[in-house]
Amino acid sequence: MLIDDCIQLSRASQNASDLKKYAADLNKFRDRQGKIEPLVQELSPLVTALRTFRERGLANFDCGQKSDELLREVTTTLAEFQKNRGWLIEQFKSTKLKNKVSALKSELEGYLKQAWGNYKRQRIPNTNDELLGLLAKIETFKPTVQSIQRLLNQLKAVDFPKDAQQFEKIDQEIDDLSTAWKSLKSNEVPEAVLNFLRSAATHGATIDLLTPEVQNWLNEHGISRFLLYSTL
Repeated sequence: MLIDDCIQLSRASQNASDLKKYAADLNKFRDRQGKIEPLVQELSPLVTALRTFRERGLANFDCGQKSDELLREVTTTLAEFQKNRGWLIEQFKSTKLKNKVSALKSELEGYLKQAWGNYKRQRIPNTNDELLGLLAKIETFKPTVQSIQRLLNQLKAVDFPKDAQQFEKIDQEIDDLSTAWKSLKSNEVPEAVLNFLRSAATHGATIDLLTPEVQNWLNEHGISRFLLYSTL
């Protein structure tokens, strides 16, 4: 009887020891999870943005080396974990995975910003901020110029669109910007001057638009020095 009681006590003690070990291991697994999940969350928005750019034919860059390095690290981690669950607790080095995620993240961000910059240069006209400020002083220009400035500031604030919905919103803002430029008009300003100013404030006015009438108006309003001319 005493022997049986001792055996039961030994088993109970072993069970209690196992439970403590499982509890300790669970905390360690949660610790590893807490280190891995933020790394996945860092890449997730960039993957969504990359998919959006590719759908629009704007992502012609290759992150093969960095992505392959990360894939190898993830594959190794999964393989070791499947062979031995304790490996994730005892031997897993989160720093290696973090470094590879950071390298891929940095490269992706750089490529996306570059692709977005190219897209903006194609669609958004270059603008002369000083000239816009002068045009805003003409009362009938003021509301339109303020609208143009607001749209430009909104577009400048975006590093790159994060998803398809934001891309569509930005495309609409670019269309609104184009519409605002075309609507820039004033009864106080001759039509020839308006045409010249629209061109000069964006891509640059051609020299043939600089008629004597336009030149006189520009001189009178002190705007000539801010203008960009093109011989094309």
